[in-house]
Amino acid sequence: MSAPVIIVGAGMAGLACARSLHRAGRSFQLFEAASALGGRVRTDITEEGFRLDRGFQVLLTAYPEVHRQINRGRLQPRAFRSGAIIRLPDGQETILRDPLRDPRAAVAALRAPIGSLTDKMRLGVFVAGLLGRDANALLSESSISTLDFLRRQGWSEEIIARFFVPFFGGVFLDRSLSGPAGFFKFVFQQFVLGRAVLPALGMQRLPEQLAEALPKQSVHLGARVETVSSGGVRLSNGQFREGSHVVLAVEGSSAHRLLPAIPAPEGWRKTTCLYFAAAHSPGKGDGYLRLNATTDPVVHNVCFPSDIAPEYAPRGSTLVSASVHGGHALDEATLLAKVRLDLAAWFGEAAMKWRHLRSYELPFALPTGPQALPAARLTEGVYVCGDHTAYPSLNAALATGRLTAEAILLQN
Repeated sequence: MSAPVIIVGAGMAGLACARSLHRAGRSFQLFEAASALGGRVRTDITEEGFRLDRGFQVLLTAYPEVHRQINRGRLQPRAFRSGAIIRLPDGQETILRDPLRDPRAAVAALRAPIGSLTDKMRLGVFVAGLLGRDANALLSESSISTLDFLRRQGWSEEIIARFFVPFFGGVFLDRSLSGPAGFFKFVFQQFVLGRAVLPALGMQRLPEQLAEALPKQSVHLGARVETVSSGGVRLSNGQFREGSHVVLAVEGSSAHRLLPAIPAPEGWRKTTCLYFAAAHSPGKGDGYLRLNATTDPVVHNVCFPSDIAPEYAPRGSTLVSASVHGGHALDEATLLAKVRLDLAAWFGEAAMKWRHLRSYELPFALPTGPQALPAARLTEGVYVCGDHTAYPSLNAALATGRLTAEAILLQN
């Protein structure tokens, strides 16, 4: 077993695989085409000191693989306030507080204009039914779409449009709620059991933490893999690197390009995240995510990351994150103008003066496709891992990377 395991891709799945192999004493070589770790989990720092995650992202602390693989305390997690502020179809706002964490908010939650009293009682029963359930078992339940599930459970169109669509449409980047209901139950359970947080220094602290204990001579950045075989990989510089196993921990389209025997992905959810700098916090530091339940909005959700984690912005400034989900076929200037108008209608004319920092258009934000956590898949001696082989989430990326390493270790 002198030849190392070759891992292609230093996103969360590849790093989880490398970490598990290293802990078991198994040698590996990790090749990443980009100049930094993390894949889709990256944070850029501007000259002024704003921390810009590449797309609005949060960490759910209840994820099983986060408990297994991540030292949450070292991330210095900053928690969102549980609940949300929802912009209603008439342009007014309502605050939906979480009565599980703030029992005093129970009466206000019952009065919130997002659905009937029956809807809210049904929601309470549903939440109680998720407690104590096995997370992975939930994933295999209810193959019907989330929208069909909600309707069959008896929720009204009002609460679907005013709560489920803006909240989970933002989580899934799919306001049609076409994904499997089992995945919806899993994600809902994670929000109930844990908190949504931001690492104090940005989401990139997650891949950096996974990589900290890895031998530096085994991690190669700026190293693009061009071809793959069961015996190793060939790099763009022409070098062939031999491996006992090859792990493709890249997104699905790249895995298919490198090895056509791997099925091409079914598709991707798209999103665009625009960042602005404001002189004062439009959220007044309340810690809530803003959701847009108006008809055909341009901006689907808004967050003030520096209200959650002050480290995200230099002193005296507020960082604003605005997300536009789905394809839009607009150039950057046109999209920015439309976003500004929508933000001004939401937060007042002051939003027109927010300084645009950067936009991230992410055509491969979340994969669509299989929705149940599989064992590592082996194709001609090549393993494939990543959330595109399971379900779209950080938890799946971490889990498939770990499971792939465990499958390789069993071969020896």
